[in-house]
Amino acid sequence: MSLPLEGKVVIDLTRMLPGPYCSMILADLGATVIKVEDPYYPYGHPPPFFQKGRYRESAFNFILNRNKQSITLNLKKDKAREIFYQLVKKADVVLDTFRPKVTTKLKIDYNTLASINPSIICCSLTGYGQYGPYEQIAGHDLNYIGICGILELNKDRVVYGDNTKERKPLNPGVQVADIGGGLVSAIGILGAIIERETDPEKKGQFIDISMTDCVFSFMPLVAAYHFSRNLNDGVETQNPLHGDFPFYNVYKTKDNKYLSLGIVEVKFWREFCKGLNREDLKPIQFVKGREREELFKEIQNELLKKTQREWINIFKDLDACVMPVNTFAEACEDPQIKTRNMVLEMEHPKFGNVQNVASPIKYSRTPLKIRNLAPKMGEQTVDILKNLGYLDDDIRSFKKKGII
Repeated sequence: MSLPLEGKVVIDLTRMLPGPYCSMILADLGATVIKVEDPYYPYGHPPPFFQKGRYRESAFNFILNRNKQSITLNLKKDKAREIFYQLVKKADVVLDTFRPKVTTKLKIDYNTLASINPSIICCSLTGYGQYGPYEQIAGHDLNYIGICGILELNKDRVVYGDNTKERKPLNPGVQVADIGGGLVSAIGILGAIIERETDPEKKGQFIDISMTDCVFSFMPLVAAYHFSRNLNDGVETQNPLHGDFPFYNVYKTKDNKYLSLGIVEVKFWREFCKGLNREDLKPIQFVKGREREELFKEIQNELLKKTQREWINIFKDLDACVMPVNTFAEACEDPQIKTRNMVLEMEHPKFGNVQNVASPIKYSRTPLKIRNLAPKMGEQTVDILKNLGYLDDDIRSFKKKGII
């Protein structure tokens, strides 16, 4: 039973979250992912940690780097680049998250690598892409979602008649641009692999992924409202999914927990009103102005009468789109998450049973598994070098010279 990317080799030059998330997906799909790491990089082992006595490992790396191999190479040295080129000859994909032009300085840019292996696919995942006025500006997730308009959307709703309340954007709890950039990169790489298989010359190509581009593209509904306003004499309509409507919002319960209401369609609203025992609310789902504020209050007052669990028991048999707002710890115990086996337990030689997050891809015939624990930095360096034909004496020399 083979996996979709079995036999494909990915050289992973990435760090932190976006790139490793992409290569994790490819590794889960069966690709041989070889992490090329700089042992002197100060953020290579980010917190939090699994720890036992004085021994510890990055829990972050444990999740992101499963199913991968690791080799250390100091790519600023000519001999290390020579070894890297040997890897490229046998590889299908090179993935990096360097700032634009860094690969050119290191002599590992697409044109150089394509001259060594014309079939190579190179994917560069960066904050702003390979060109544009922000090309060389440093950034992180919050900057990218700030630029594209997502962060501005993530704030308290406007209360009718209150123009004075400060509506500061809130930091999202999940790194949307980082994860989204990793996902889009994986899709781009898979598409390039498929295209290469149909190309008579089996040529690879360069993929330029900007995290800002990615999150900008994640807002088709926002774009639809904005673009339609431009063709509608400037008349502005409200997006019902932005929290300004009572039927699509979050409410507190009696036990100071929360419920999410994802009610858009009228049929779901009717079921909600039935569960609330407020049939009188059925005709006013889409009210405006002060009436809308009153509807917010009515719903909140009703939901404060029972606990979160009591409401979930009421709505479990109604088609009403009402669900709990869980903490991550609660999500791990949620029956849906547990039934889907999204939290896995693995045996670790130092820590015993350790939990990991499963792949969300559920194949019927070739199920994905966590086949190997995340490697320690450089754990497979010697094995990879020997597979390339280097001898023990060569490897000792590389270590003395700081090449590996």
